Amino acid sequence: MTTTDLRVDMVAEQGPFLLLNTKDIVSRLHEWFPDAARELVVVTTRADIPPAEDAAYARRFRHLEVVPSLAAIPDETLADLARRFGVRRILSLGEREVLRAARIRAALGLPGQSLASAVAYRDKYVMKSTLAAAGIDVAPMRKIRTDGELAEFIRQVGFPVVVKELDSGASNGTVVLMDERDLRGLPASPTGSPRLAEAWVEGDFYHVNGLMKAGEVVVGAPSRNLYSDWFSVAFDAPAMTGMMADEHPLSERLRSTARQVVAALPAVPDLCAFHLELFHTADDRLVVCEIACRAGAALVTDVHEAALGVNFHGASLLGQAGRGEQAEIRPTGERLGFVRFSPARGTLRALPGSCPLPGTVSYRACGEVGRSYDGLTGLGPHIAEMVFRLTEPDTEAELRRIEQWWDDAVVWEDRTNPVPDRWKTSRRPART
Repeated sequence: MTTTDLRVDMVAEQGPFLLLNTKDIVSRLHEWFPDAARELVVVTTRADIPPAEDAAYARRFRHLEVVPSLAAIPDETLADLARRFGVRRILSLGEREVLRAARIRAALGLPGQSLASAVAYRDKYVMKSTLAAAGIDVAPMRKIRTDGELAEFIRQVGFPVVVKELDSGASNGTVVLMDERDLRGLPASPTGSPRLAEAWVEGDFYHVNGLMKAGEVVVGAPSRNLYSDWFSVAFDAPAMTGMMADEHPLSERLRSTARQVVAALPAVPDLCAFHLELFHTADDRLVVCEIACRAGAALVTDVHEAALGVNFHGASLLGQAGRGEQAEIRPTGERLGFVRFSPARGTLRALPGSCPLPGTVSYRACGEVGRSYDGLTGLGPHIAEMVFRLTEPDTEAELRRIEQWWDDAVVWEDRTNPVPDRWKTSRRPART
């Protein structure tokens, strides 16, 4: 190695990191990067930066840009910023930034998650084709470009059929076709791109949230969800999840499936959060819905930090920076969960100001009594949220009690989209 080569390598090793951010973690970056004033170049949405404190925050980092939207910034502009500061790695946390970060890494020859890995974790067709080839159970599916292709797929699998964007998240843009009338009313893709059609999977919904590295699961925490995200959008189902006890018959099976899924996909080389969604069917199969190489949304990171002693966002950033060994996991032994109560289509007449149930850690009402709501068009707005502690082996039973308390306490006038009763019962085998 020449002296010039050595000097270049030293500069690369000492260069800063470029962070593309949309999460409320800017105020915590110094916990994970104490030398942020020297080594963090941050491009972020407003996130948790108060409007009047831009200048104060700017002094905390090597460089800070607060932007209305990351999506509006071309990749080449971000690449130019990386070249300007001589960055050594690209860091990101959001679903939409996974591919962008990988493209910029590839353009600049920087280490980290490859473009092939990013595509496999973002493109649902590539993802599920890869999993199916590895013998992992996924729903029958087809990439569709025309109405004729969709109609042919429906003839093969029957109704209901789920139609979604290949790179969507949180059920945004997802449509469930129950019959021919729904098929005739299906809107065109807003992007004009191919979409994914999948056979409906009847089953209970589960998550595994955790950390992975180099194709292996480092830690995985299974959770029971009362409803998939689609139910919160299509009806007014609460977005509710609770961690499962280790002794639950499904816990180890869920972790084992997570290990298989992570091993089957092109590996993320460094420590990284993952969020896996699965269905447990009445015939006792675990069917993978999808997986993301980032932390779960809503309060997933908060409750898991309280239970595992590690922040998934922080661990992912340290991993992408090549410092994953600094992310310590210190389980507290607690099992926690959270719920965000969705607005119904109707007028809110009464909203509980507190929750009397045992195990309540926090409860916050944010809805407006007397206001007429139109439900949800995507996950996000809610009228109350709650964090709770779980103590019983049957997580679902505890979640159902919270749901029943809410249904009894909240009052809607002219409510038009409650969850049908058939979805308020488990579809799992009785033996589990």
